Amino acid sequence: MNIPPDGRIRVLVTANPFESHLRGLVTLVTTLGELGHDVRVAVPDGWSERLRDYGVTTVEIGPMWLDPTFASVVFGALLDGGAAGFDRTLITEFTSPRFVGPVVDGVLRLAEHWRPHVVVHECTEFGGYLAAEVLGIPHVVVDIGSMDAIALGLHDEVIRSALTAIRSRLGLPPEPVTPGILRDLTVSMTPVQFNHANFETPLARYRHEFPVRHDERLPDVFADLPEDKPVVYLSMGSIGPLSSRFMQRSTEIYEELFTALSALDCSVIAALPSRYEPLFRSLPPHVHTMPWVPQSLVLEHVDLFITHGGLNSIRDTVTAGVPQVLLPFFADHPGNAVRCEQLGTGIRIDPTTVTAAQVFSACERVLKDPSYRQKTEELQHHMRALPPQTAFADDLALLVQKSADAW
Repeated sequence: MNIPPDGRIRVLVTANPFESHLRGLVTLVTTLGELGHDVRVAVPDGWSERLRDYGVTTVEIGPMWLDPTFASVVFGALLDGGAAGFDRTLITEFTSPRFVGPVVDGVLRLAEHWRPHVVVHECTEFGGYLAAEVLGIPHVVVDIGSMDAIALGLHDEVIRSALTAIRSRLGLPPEPVTPGILRDLTVSMTPVQFNHANFETPLARYRHEFPVRHDERLPDVFADLPEDKPVVYLSMGSIGPLSSRFMQRSTEIYEELFTALSALDCSVIAALPSRYEPLFRSLPPHVHTMPWVPQSLVLEHVDLFITHGGLNSIRDTVTAGVPQVLLPFFADHPGNAVRCEQLGTGIRIDPTTVTAAQVFSACERVLKDPSYRQKTEELQHHMRALPPQTAFADDLALLVQKSADAW
């Protein structure tokens, strides 16, 4: 299937139905669209409205395949088996027929009247990859953070056998020993100084760009913050609200964090999911909570980021040059936190044993020791030296043409 004379490539993007997973590759999507390519994001029925503010074109491919008990199962595994138990349970879910099957079926139905030249998928989503295999078109995997920890680390233990069973039903050969998602092209938006230095498969790196929704603006509170105090931004991602079973542990962690931040001489901007707000109504006036914070805008105005260490947040904080205190939970979080500590950009704290004293000490140290900011800015310079995301369009065109020539 050759590229049309006008050079307009049809790109289908697949991601598991979590906004954070789409956020990990949304700037690639919007960049391709701005360059004139026909890019569509496959989502479950009813999800298009949720992604409207990212400015992407969506196509609904069938019913939601998330089971109502999904969060309880995977976060129960985190409580019972730690990070390793969570990772294994999560990838078992993501490679199960009830997750993968509906995506494959939906993409193949779509291809009957809109056939993509290439599928771009995030590294924990396998339905788009398998649909591309059936269609005989190239596929590109984007590292949104879990590639080493989950998508590669559990390949032999979980993924290979699960995908082989599904591939058999689709008339495909067994899942290869080397993960099939790596066959054509892997995309990373982090510098080699941070990760994947020894990656042996085709890998292209591009500069991270802040994903900004159309409705984002800097919170009004920034206009009133004292200029003589550092600003600390707290966001632990979306892990707490996803599971009622994990909420008690999340509440305990927030209690330690807010106890420390209440005593710190600073201004605090904290993303606190709305279900926790009734529990923290008596915070001091220098601690400002809100259910959602436009991270891409806020990070450029703060001095310290307290984060769970997901790759979206790591890429944002490096791009802004802001040092970190990290409380990693699962998947890529622990590895990212260790790497940040090794590079001198932040301090890691174990969330399973975190105390207010540890948080207070870590925050004071990062705020007072200029080396953390300097090391982060060094990594920021490496990020800025990467090719712009417009280069991805050129690489994608070469991949599609190479695939067409091979036929």
